[in-house]
Amino acid sequence: MKKPKWNEENIPDLSGKIILVTGANSGLGFEAVKMYAKKNAQVIMACRSLDRGQVALEEIKKESPKANLVVMELDLGSIKSIKRFTFMFLNEYDKLDILLNNAGIMTTPYGVTLNGIEQQQGVNHFGHFVLTALLFDIIKNTEDSRIVNISSIAHKFGKMNFNNLLFDNGKGYSPAFAYARSKLENLLFTYELQRRVDKAGLNVKVLAGHPGISHTNLGRHIKRGFQNKVFEFFMKIYSHDAYFGAMAGVRASVDTMAQKGTYYGPRGVFGGKGLPVVVKSSRKSHNKDDAYKLWDLSEELTGVTFTI
Repeated sequence: MKKPKWNEENIPDLSGKIILVTGANSGLGFEAVKMYAKKNAQVIMACRSLDRGQVALEEIKKESPKANLVVMELDLGSIKSIKRFTFMFLNEYDKLDILLNNAGIMTTPYGVTLNGIEQQQGVNHFGHFVLTALLFDIIKNTEDSRIVNISSIAHKFGKMNFNNLLFDNGKGYSPAFAYARSKLENLLFTYELQRRVDKAGLNVKVLAGHPGISHTNLGRHIKRGFQNKVFEFFMKIYSHDAYFGAMAGVRASVDTMAQKGTYYGPRGVFGGKGLPVVVKSSRKSHNKDDAYKLWDLSEELTGVTFTI
Protein backbone atom coordinates (compact mmCIF):
# COMPACT_ATOMS: atom_id res chain seq x y z
CA MET A 1 0.00 0.00 0.00
CA LYS A 2 1.41 3.35 -1.04
CA LYS A 3 1.95 6.02 1.57
CA PRO A 4 -0.31 9.07 1.17
CA LYS A 5 1.29 12.04 -0.54
CA TRP A 6 1.98 15.14 1.53
CA ASN A 7 0.82 18.43 -0.03
CA GLU A 8 -0.49 21.86 0.93
CA GLU A 9 -3.73 20.37 2.20
CA ASN A 10 -1.76 18.66 4.97
CA ILE A 11 -0.56 21.95 6.45
CA PRO A 12 -2.35 22.37 9.80
CA ASP A 13 -3.95 25.57 10.99
CA LEU A 14 -1.14 27.90 12.06
CA SER A 15 -3.17 30.46 14.01
CA GLY A 16 -1.04 31.98 16.76
CA LYS A 17 2.23 30.83 15.18
CA ILE A 18 5.01 33.30 14.44
CA ILE A 19 7.19 32.27 11.51
CA LEU A 20 10.33 33.95 10.23
CA VAL A 21 11.36 33.32 6.62
CA THR A 22 14.64 34.60 5.19
CA GLY A 23 14.72 35.46 1.50
CA ALA A 24 10.95 35.84 1.59
CA ASN A 25 10.40 38.17 -1.36
CA SER A 26 11.02 35.70 -4.19
CA GLY A 27 11.39 32.06 -5.17
CA LEU A 28 11.05 29.39 -2.51
CA GLY A 29 10.70 31.86 0.35
CA PHE A 30 7.88 33.72 -1.37
CA GLU A 31 5.98 30.48 -1.98
CA ALA A 32 6.51 29.33 1.60
CA VAL A 33 5.16 32.62 2.95
CA LYS A 34 2.04 32.23 0.81
CA MET A 35 1.39 28.76 2.21
CA TYR A 36 1.92 29.85 5.81
CA ALA A 37 -0.29 32.92 5.34
CA LYS A 38 -3.18 30.85 3.99
CA LYS A 39 -3.08 28.85 7.22
CA ASN A 40 -3.31 31.96 9.42
CA ALA A 41 0.28 32.27 10.63
CA GLN A 42 1.92 35.60 11.34
CA VAL A 43 4.90 35.69 9.00
CA ILE A 44 7.92 37.95 9.23
CA MET A 45 9.38 38.35 5.75
CA ALA A 46 13.11 38.95 6.21
CA CYS A 47 14.38 40.53 2.97
CA ARG A 48 17.59 42.21 1.85
CA SER A 49 15.51 44.86 0.07
CA LEU A 50 12.57 46.44 1.88
CA ASP A 51 11.16 47.65 -1.43
CA ARG A 52 11.15 44.18 -2.98
CA GLY A 53 9.80 42.77 0.24
CA GLN A 54 6.91 45.20 0.21
CA VAL A 55 6.11 44.38 -3.41
CA ALA A 56 6.04 40.68 -2.49
CA LEU A 57 3.81 41.37 0.51
CA GLU A 58 1.31 43.25 -1.63
CA GLU A 59 1.30 40.42 -4.18
CA ILE A 60 0.49 37.88 -1.47
CA LYS A 61 -2.24 40.14 -0.09
CA LYS A 62 -4.00 40.00 -3.46
CA GLU A 63 -4.45 36.26 -2.98
CA SER A 64 -4.86 36.29 0.80
CA PRO A 65 -6.23 39.71 1.84
CA LYS A 66 -6.22 38.80 5.53
CA ALA A 67 -2.61 37.59 5.51
CA ASN A 68 -0.71 38.71 8.62
CA LEU A 69 2.64 39.74 7.15
CA VAL A 70 5.48 42.01 8.22
CA VAL A 71 8.52 42.94 6.11
CA MET A 72 11.83 43.48 7.90
CA GLU A 73 15.23 44.30 6.42
CA LEU A 74 17.92 41.63 6.71
CA ASP A 75 21.19 41.32 4.81
CA LEU A 76 22.74 37.96 5.63
CA GLY A 77 26.02 39.13 4.15
CA SER A 78 26.40 41.67 6.94
CA ILE A 79 26.75 40.71 10.60
CA LYS A 80 25.88 44.28 11.51
CA SER A 81 22.60 43.94 9.61
CA ILE A 82 21.84 40.59 11.27
CA LYS A 83 22.43 42.06 14.72
CA ARG A 84 20.24 45.06 13.91
CA PHE A 85 17.50 42.77 12.63
CA THR A 86 17.55 40.49 15.68
CA PHE A 87 17.54 43.48 18.05
CA MET A 88 14.40 44.82 16.36
CA PHE A 89 12.77 41.39 16.24
CA LEU A 90 13.40 40.66 19.93
CA ASN A 91 12.00 44.05 20.90
CA GLU A 92 8.80 43.31 18.99
CA TYR A 93 8.13 39.60 19.57
CA ASP A 94 8.21 37.31 22.59
CA LYS A 95 8.29 33.98 20.74
CA LEU A 96 9.37 32.37 17.48
CA ASP A 97 7.70 29.12 16.49
CA ILE A 98 9.46 28.48 13.18
CA LEU A 99 12.69 29.83 11.73
CA LEU A 100 12.99 28.95 8.04
CA ASN A 101 16.56 29.65 6.97
CA ASN A 102 15.79 29.79 3.27
CA ALA A 103 17.72 32.66 1.69
CA GLY A 104 20.71 31.89 -0.47
CA ILE A 105 22.86 32.80 -3.43
CA MET A 106 24.12 30.37 -6.04
CA THR A 107 27.19 30.01 -8.28
CA THR A 108 28.19 33.66 -8.08
CA PRO A 109 31.57 34.96 -9.24
CA TYR A 110 34.15 35.10 -6.45
CA GLY A 111 33.46 37.82 -3.92
CA VAL A 112 33.33 38.40 -0.18
CA THR A 113 30.70 39.63 2.24
CA LEU A 114 31.00 42.88 4.16
CA ASN A 115 32.77 40.81 6.82
CA GLY A 116 35.32 39.37 4.39
CA ILE A 117 33.86 35.87 4.11
CA GLU A 118 33.50 34.20 0.71
CA GLN A 119 30.03 35.30 -0.23
CA GLN A 120 28.23 32.06 -1.02
CA GLN A 121 29.28 30.49 2.27
CA GLY A 122 28.95 33.87 3.96
CA VAL A 123 25.27 34.18 3.10
CA ASN A 124 24.17 30.56 2.84
CA HIS A 125 25.83 29.25 6.01
CA PHE A 126 27.60 31.84 8.15
CA GLY A 127 24.82 34.42 7.92
CA HIS A 128 22.21 31.89 8.96
CA PHE A 129 24.50 30.59 11.71
CA VAL A 130 24.66 34.08 13.22
CA LEU A 131 20.92 34.69 12.81
CA THR A 132 20.05 31.37 14.46
CA ALA A 133 22.52 31.95 17.30
CA LEU A 134 21.12 35.39 18.10
CA LEU A 135 17.53 34.14 18.01
CA PHE A 136 18.14 30.86 19.79
CA ASP A 137 17.09 32.00 23.26
CA ILE A 138 13.64 33.02 22.05
CA ILE A 139 13.36 29.86 19.97
CA LYS A 140 14.23 27.51 22.83
CA ASN A 141 11.72 29.28 25.07
CA THR A 142 8.93 28.80 22.51
CA GLU A 143 7.00 25.56 22.92
CA ASP A 144 7.49 23.00 20.13
CA SER A 145 9.65 25.37 18.07
CA ARG A 146 11.52 24.39 14.91
CA ILE A 147 14.54 25.50 12.95
CA VAL A 148 14.64 24.47 9.29
CA ASN A 149 17.68 24.92 7.06
CA ILE A 150 17.33 24.75 3.29
CA SER A 151 20.11 22.76 1.66
CA SER A 152 20.39 21.38 -1.88
CA ILE A 153 21.06 18.24 -3.89
CA ALA A 154 24.36 19.99 -4.65
CA HIS A 155 25.56 19.25 -1.11
CA LYS A 156 26.50 15.79 -2.38
CA PHE A 157 29.25 17.38 -4.47
CA GLY A 158 30.49 19.54 -1.62
CA LYS A 159 33.80 18.90 0.09
CA MET A 160 35.13 20.46 3.26
CA ASN A 161 38.69 21.75 3.11
CA PHE A 162 39.59 23.52 6.33
CA ASN A 163 43.01 24.47 4.94
CA ASN A 164 41.31 26.76 2.43
CA LEU A 165 37.66 26.75 3.44
CA LEU A 166 36.90 30.24 2.15
CA PHE A 167 38.95 30.16 -1.06
CA ASP A 168 41.17 32.95 0.26
CA ASN A 169 41.73 35.66 -2.36
CA GLY A 170 39.94 33.43 -4.86
CA LYS A 171 42.48 30.60 -4.56
CA GLY A 172 40.96 27.45 -6.05
CA TYR A 173 37.58 29.12 -6.33
CA SER A 174 34.84 27.51 -8.38
CA PRO A 175 31.30 28.96 -8.26
CA ALA A 176 29.77 25.48 -8.32
CA PHE A 177 32.13 23.98 -5.74
CA ALA A 178 31.70 26.93 -3.38
CA TYR A 179 27.93 26.62 -3.63
CA ALA A 180 28.07 22.86 -3.00
CA ARG A 181 30.30 23.44 0.03
CA SER A 182 27.86 25.99 1.44
CA LYS A 183 24.99 23.53 1.06
CA LEU A 184 27.02 20.79 2.75
CA GLU A 185 27.66 23.26 5.57
CA ASN A 186 23.90 23.77 5.93
CA LEU A 187 23.50 20.08 6.73
CA LEU A 188 26.57 19.81 8.95
CA PHE A 189 25.13 22.75 10.92
CA THR A 190 21.65 21.17 11.06
CA TYR A 191 22.83 17.86 12.49
CA GLU A 192 25.34 19.42 14.89
CA LEU A 193 22.74 21.85 16.23
CA GLN A 194 20.29 19.00 16.80
CA ARG A 195 22.95 17.04 18.69
CA ARG A 196 23.66 20.01 20.95
CA VAL A 197 19.95 20.68 21.47
CA ASP A 198 19.43 17.04 22.45
CA LYS A 199 22.38 17.13 24.85
CA ALA A 200 20.87 20.18 26.51
CA GLY A 201 17.48 18.45 26.80
CA LEU A 202 15.65 21.17 24.89
CA ASN A 203 12.36 20.75 23.07
CA VAL A 204 13.50 22.17 19.74
CA LYS A 205 13.41 20.30 16.45
CA VAL A 206 16.10 21.06 13.89
CA LEU A 207 15.38 19.82 10.38
CA ALA A 208 16.41 20.43 6.79
CA GLY A 209 14.96 20.32 3.33
CA HIS A 210 15.98 20.73 -0.27
CA PRO A 211 13.89 22.01 -3.18
CA GLY A 212 15.05 19.57 -5.83
CA ILE A 213 15.62 21.35 -9.13
CA SER A 214 13.40 24.40 -9.10
CA HIS A 215 12.69 27.18 -11.55
CA THR A 216 13.74 30.24 -9.54
CA ASN A 217 16.07 33.19 -10.10
CA LEU A 218 18.70 31.53 -7.90
CA GLY A 219 20.54 30.08 -10.88
CA ARG A 220 20.80 33.31 -12.83
CA HIS A 221 24.61 33.29 -12.58
CA ILE A 222 24.98 29.90 -14.26
CA LYS A 223 26.77 30.24 -17.59
CA ARG A 224 25.13 27.94 -20.10
CA GLY A 225 26.47 29.08 -23.47
CA PHE A 226 25.90 26.66 -26.34
CA GLN A 227 24.68 24.03 -23.89
CA ASN A 228 21.62 26.12 -23.10
CA LYS A 229 19.18 24.03 -25.16
CA VAL A 230 20.36 20.77 -23.61
CA PHE A 231 20.19 22.33 -20.15
CA GLU A 232 16.64 23.55 -20.73
CA PHE A 233 15.59 20.15 -22.07
CA PHE A 234 16.69 18.36 -18.91
CA MET A 235 15.25 21.12 -16.74
CA LYS A 236 11.81 20.49 -18.23
CA ILE A 237 12.06 16.77 -17.49
CA TYR A 238 13.61 16.77 -14.03
CA SER A 239 12.54 20.08 -12.46
CA HIS A 240 9.46 21.75 -11.03
CA ASP A 241 8.41 25.28 -10.16
CA ALA A 242 9.14 27.25 -7.00
CA TYR A 243 5.81 26.30 -5.42
CA PHE A 244 6.71 22.62 -5.35
CA GLY A 245 10.33 23.47 -4.56
CA ALA A 246 9.21 25.21 -1.37
CA MET A 247 7.17 22.22 -0.22
CA ALA A 248 10.02 20.26 1.42
CA GLY A 249 10.97 23.14 3.69
CA VAL A 250 7.34 23.79 4.54
CA ARG A 251 6.75 20.15 5.40
CA ALA A 252 9.83 20.12 7.62
CA SER A 253 8.50 23.16 9.45
CA VAL A 254 4.89 22.13 10.04
CA ASP A 255 4.36 18.38 9.63
CA THR A 256 3.12 17.21 13.02
CA MET A 257 4.73 13.81 12.44
CA ALA A 258 8.16 15.17 11.50
CA GLN A 259 11.05 13.82 13.53
CA LYS A 260 14.03 15.87 14.68
CA GLY A 261 17.06 15.79 12.40
CA THR A 262 14.95 14.79 9.40
CA TYR A 263 15.86 15.81 5.85
CA TYR A 264 13.07 16.28 3.30
CA GLY A 265 13.19 16.52 -0.46
CA PRO A 266 11.14 15.77 -3.60
CA ARG A 267 10.19 12.14 -4.17
CA GLY A 268 10.86 12.10 -7.94
CA VAL A 269 13.71 10.72 -10.05
CA PHE A 270 17.11 11.97 -8.80
CA GLY A 271 15.23 14.02 -6.22
CA GLY A 272 14.62 16.67 -8.85
CA LYS A 273 10.90 17.17 -8.49
CA GLY A 274 7.79 15.91 -6.78
CA LEU A 275 6.03 16.14 -3.44
CA PRO A 276 8.20 16.03 -0.30
CA VAL A 277 9.31 12.84 1.44
CA VAL A 278 12.04 11.92 3.91
CA VAL A 279 15.34 11.60 2.02
CA LYS A 280 18.92 10.73 2.89
CA SER A 281 21.79 13.18 2.80
CA SER A 282 25.36 12.24 1.97
CA ARG A 283 27.69 10.47 4.37
CA LYS A 284 29.85 13.62 4.40
CA SER A 285 26.96 15.61 5.86
CA HIS A 286 27.00 13.35 8.93
CA ASN A 287 30.74 13.77 9.62
CA LYS A 288 30.79 14.82 13.27
CA ASP A 289 34.40 15.99 13.21
CA ASP A 290 33.72 18.31 10.29
CA ALA A 291 30.55 19.58 11.94
CA TYR A 292 32.41 20.35 15.17
CA LYS A 293 35.20 22.15 13.32
CA LEU A 294 32.71 24.15 11.27
CA TRP A 295 30.84 25.21 14.42
CA ASP A 296 34.01 26.46 16.09
CA LEU A 297 35.16 28.21 12.94
CA SER A 298 31.75 29.80 12.49
CA GLU A 299 32.00 31.35 15.94
CA GLU A 300 35.58 32.46 15.30
CA LEU A 301 34.95 34.06 11.90
CA THR A 302 31.74 35.83 12.90
CA GLY A 303 32.67 36.76 16.44
CA VAL A 304 29.31 35.38 17.62
CA THR A 305 29.16 32.69 20.29
CA PHE A 306 26.29 30.24 19.81
CA THR A 307 25.15 29.34 23.30
CA ILE A 308 22.69 26.46 23.62
